[in-house]
Amino acid sequence: RKEINLWAAAATNNLILEILPEGSLTDLSRFVLTNAIYFKGAWETRFPKKLTEDREFYRLDGADPVEVPFMTLPGECQLFVSYNEGFKVLKLPYKAGDDAMSRYSMCVFLPDEEEGLHDMVRSLEEVGGSLLDHVPMYHSSVREILLPMFKLSFFCGLSKVLRGLGVQEAFSKEADLSGIMEKSVCDVRLDEVFHKAVVEVNEEGTVAAACTAVVGRKKQCARRSLEFIADHPFAFYIVEEVSGAVVFAGHVLDPSSSQ
Repeated sequence: RKEINLWAAAATNNLILEILPEGSLTDLSRFVLTNAIYFKGAWETRFPKKLTEDREFYRLDGADPVEVPFMTLPGECQLFVSYNEGFKVLKLPYKAGDDAMSRYSMCVFLPDEEEGLHDMVRSLEEVGGSLLDHVPMYHSSVREILLPMFKLSFFCGLSKVLRGLGVQEAFSKEADLSGIMEKSVCDVRLDEVFHKAVVEVNEEGTVAAACTAVVGRKKQCARRSLEFIADHPFAFYIVEEVSGAVVFAGHVLDPSSSQ
């Protein structure tokens, strides 16, 4: 367990110090499959630290607002912003890396209503298609942009989720894992799947990491706005635009909390 956690820490630049919690391995444990991803992106246009100031962020269900640091850009800016029915989208590109074939951005989906996050997500699911269908491709003039700094951490066991999605046999006595196991190891099945992700956003850019361990055992509308003020719950997606792959995703409900 210690060796695997040290591997996860090294693979994620110490963003994730533990992927296997206490008690996750027993005398019946036979194998652990792990993978990790580490992402560090600098904004193409950085937010000046001297302009960051505390403002109120309004939470769901009438909870008291919290004071958190908000990043902003000076004056009127040309940004990637689209205005849709019920929500707007801000795309913040990251600086290009060594791989010219990849292009990463953070896309912030902000509902118009303070309590509109769940309805927005539901409507996106009903419409279907790709998230990139809603992401702006051209610059718009934005008078003011405010985006809170945040750090999110998420950990869970995924076995129940996977079973709910129909992955049943791999967790049962009928499991056949011979394709990944040596012939000398028999009678094994999946026991638990752990997943942990950390995402941190500040004036310079984004640092994110995710690690998973598998334990086995015996279109825009006409309405326009000149502001993008993310002072209430929103969704974010870090996407690779060439492939359309979503690398990280999350909901910011309270930027003052890392959970």
